[in-house]
Amino acid sequence: MSNRTLGLMMGAVALLIVAVAVVFVLVLAGGDGDDDGDTPASTTDRSDRDAGDDEGDARDSGGDTSDSGRSSGGICGENRLVTFGDDPATVFDPIQVGDASTAEYTAEIFGGLVSLNLDLEVVPDIAESWEISDDGRVYTFFLRDDVVFHNGRRVTADDVKYSLERAADPANFSPTVLDYLGDIVGVRDKFNGRADDISGVQVIDEYTLRIELDEPVSYFLQQLTYTVAYVVDRDQIEDDPNNWTRRPNGTGPFRVKTFRPLEEIVLIPNDRYHLGPPRVDEIVFSLSGGSLSTRFQNDEIHIAIVPAPELAGVLSGESELAEFYRPSPQLSISYLGMNLNEPPFDDPLVRQAFAHATNRQAVNEVLYFDAFIVADGILPPTLPGYNESISTYPYDPERAAELLAQSRYAGNMPRIVLTFSGTGGDPPDALQAYQQQWRDALGVEVEVEAIEWAAYLRELRRGTLQMYATGWIADYADPENFVGKLFSSDSRINHSNYENPRVDALLEEAATLQDPEARYRLYHEAEQIIINDAPIIPTFWAIRHYLVRECVQNWVDPGTIVPKYRFIEIDTSGE
Repeated sequence: MSNRTLGLMMGAVALLIVAVAVVFVLVLAGGDGDDDGDTPASTTDRSDRDAGDDEGDARDSGGDTSDSGRSSGGICGENRLVTFGDDPATVFDPIQVGDASTAEYTAEIFGGLVSLNLDLEVVPDIAESWEISDDGRVYTFFLRDDVVFHNGRRVTADDVKYSLERAADPANFSPTVLDYLGDIVGVRDKFNGRADDISGVQVIDEYTLRIELDEPVSYFLQQLTYTVAYVVDRDQIEDDPNNWTRRPNGTGPFRVKTFRPLEEIVLIPNDRYHLGPPRVDEIVFSLSGGSLSTRFQNDEIHIAIVPAPELAGVLSGESELAEFYRPSPQLSISYLGMNLNEPPFDDPLVRQAFAHATNRQAVNEVLYFDAFIVADGILPPTLPGYNESISTYPYDPERAAELLAQSRYAGNMPRIVLTFSGTGGDPPDALQAYQQQWRDALGVEVEVEAIEWAAYLRELRRGTLQMYATGWIADYADPENFVGKLFSSDSRINHSNYENPRVDALLEEAATLQDPEARYRLYHEAEQIIINDAPIIPTFWAIRHYLVRECVQNWVDPGTIVPKYRFIEIDTSGE
């Protein structure tokens, strides 16, 4: 819930507010380059599609305001949830989602065959049950007969097939379809223009669908929980192809009431939702920024993030905000990536030198008030299959200098540019700290460059950035979603252009195994090889430091993006 990529932004305080909520900017899966030649047949380069040529289609400049009908009894006196959010990077089209912000909203508006619950387990959604063949290659889904779109039209197996076919259509250039649906027989052929239909998706009857895989994939059901597999309304898309994303006709628990860019998104309940209607009258996502803690203290918002300067007081219990504190470890990692196709990072000694020269603990302590967990590896501690024995590069400036002196670029260092998503001004405090650490330990001057979000995402996916600040939040709770998605040589989101045959072999073997412990051992071996090769410098595993009002009941942050808002209740009794 995915390529949830994290792009480093702003200064220390602002970064923490965003970063604890999103550590750097979360991007989900997606990517343009594919080493196996999977490029859309109808285009040679449309990587800027992620920014959304039709982005305005998702924007609503009119409609009801969220201020109408507010209670005078304070934020807890009305049955509505007011929380914070980020402006979506793409339209509300499930096959175009490539960032965590858009995914969070999309997961509430749409649904697929299966979903993740708050414990990150695969559970039925549109499909009430399924069968898997003995060889693990054929999945037969039995759909519920009471699922309807927001407008009341009943969902059938034809709608599911249409949605999967649309995702693989090269004309739509989904940046995520191959990463999540590419194991289905015929998806790659259709995406590359070699077939008109996905041969591995068959409608058996009105409420039965069969999907065949090229090879058994132990995490296939988890992949189906990602937005690219959500079901969309063919009638709405064909009737209004340019504007349907303004108020998409999904099957999820909420529907769009209003969307004002950089201001707010308002969702209202889908009373026809097949798993039970939501319990709040509306959800308001405030996109306008400002001080969340001030708004929280002014009784204007139910959920906020602890500002960095106040975190120590909250953790010690001295702050008046301490009673509202709710920490939530995240299934995410932020890191500094190095492009192995670009000098000097084509030399592993240079990469290892930079890893030893990076003092992440100091940055966490001084800039972020120990808000994060320093990442010793790739797999976060709360992930099933976490590797407790991972060995990484400790901060050792003397060893860093030795490695650089042994490299091919000793005394002949090319220009190095580290790119992050931003709008200009001074680099983020963390990046300035890393610049100084590298200057002191290596005698290397690294330039830091900010580019706007759409361009950053485009260049990241093209694999052209020499060095970059980014990261990942899990789409589902499995080591494959980190080790496989980010470092497989044929992954479209392997932004460092990393390739190791042993890692590929381990990932391929792990994908076919059903025994979790056996799979975890293979992922642990692959993770250690990757850390040794140093295509990235892991920096932090995130903890979101929330403030949640006592009247908000059944609130949970599972550490990644799943449909969760329908469970929330607001206690308006004032007791």
